[in-house]
Amino acid sequence: MPANLPPDYHAAESAFRAATTPQAKLQALEHMLAVMPHHKGTDHLRAELRARIAKVGQELSRQHAGSHADVYAVHREGAGQVALVGLPNSGKSSLLQALTGASARTGEYTFTTQLPQPAMMRFEDIQVQLVDLPPVSPGASPAWLRGLVPGVDLLLLLVDLDTDPTADLESVRSELAALHVIPCAAGRATGDEQTVETRPALVVGTKLDLPAADDGAELLRLELGDRLPLLLTSAQSGAGLDALRQRIVEALDVVRVYAKPPGRPPDLNRPFVLPRGATVEDLADAVHHEVRQKLQYAVRWPTGAAPLRVAHDYELRDHDIIELHAG
Repeated sequence: MPANLPPDYHAAESAFRAATTPQAKLQALEHMLAVMPHHKGTDHLRAELRARIAKVGQELSRQHAGSHADVYAVHREGAGQVALVGLPNSGKSSLLQALTGASARTGEYTFTTQLPQPAMMRFEDIQVQLVDLPPVSPGASPAWLRGLVPGVDLLLLLVDLDTDPTADLESVRSELAALHVIPCAAGRATGDEQTVETRPALVVGTKLDLPAADDGAELLRLELGDRLPLLLTSAQSGAGLDALRQRIVEALDVVRVYAKPPGRPPDLNRPFVLPRGATVEDLADAVHHEVRQKLQYAVRWPTGAAPLRVAHDYELRDHDIIELHAG
């Protein structure tokens, strides 16, 4: 079957041949992959491009290997830290921009994400830190990811619904396994300090607006069963983004608590975000270490009901209003 490649592909191929740096070569290769039609006639060429991307990516990784480790560290902010993991052209940067509004390099420049790019996603009255990572690719995933990925609170595994999503998902899982990380459903994550780290994860199907996306989504559903949650999205149309924001926060398994100073109303715009299972003492510690040390008692203010005195070990609920009294 003929490939029937468009003019944009041939222009990118010329740019690749003229490129003199690994960075420029990757940009051209990624553009070629992005504009290539999806049909059986391009399967072999697509595989060849991925192999070339991996080879050039290895070269870039070696260039970055001598960089200082702090360049790759991301200071945690917000209600949790969520990493976007996917193959080249999986739509990570576009999704980050759609969820957060932060500017990000997209399109043919996907592979230029060589450093972690954090941005804040708002959900109701809290914010979550999303981190766009360089694409993973067999033989070319940056080694420094091993120091970042196992420590995040949640993984978003991005797969392009318009290509071969089950094969892409398997590639992402293999690359995570090489980093000693195994994705699992939220609530099932446990750590094995000797071998691997299991991290809660959501599978995110991207490019839902493209022609073959429905078929790709059905293949993913059959592949995943109930092992990992699947969210379908389009950064272009906005489909599924609100549902994804909510599922991210649910998967982080946190509660929002509003501290009420005695004699004054609570600030309902700035909750303290704590892990589910946190207690009044944990809230007092979050306010200030001295508040926990001097805590005498606490009062819960239920909506539409009389205030109730609660114990220091009272387990906080989402949207609780708590008044702390310290001596």
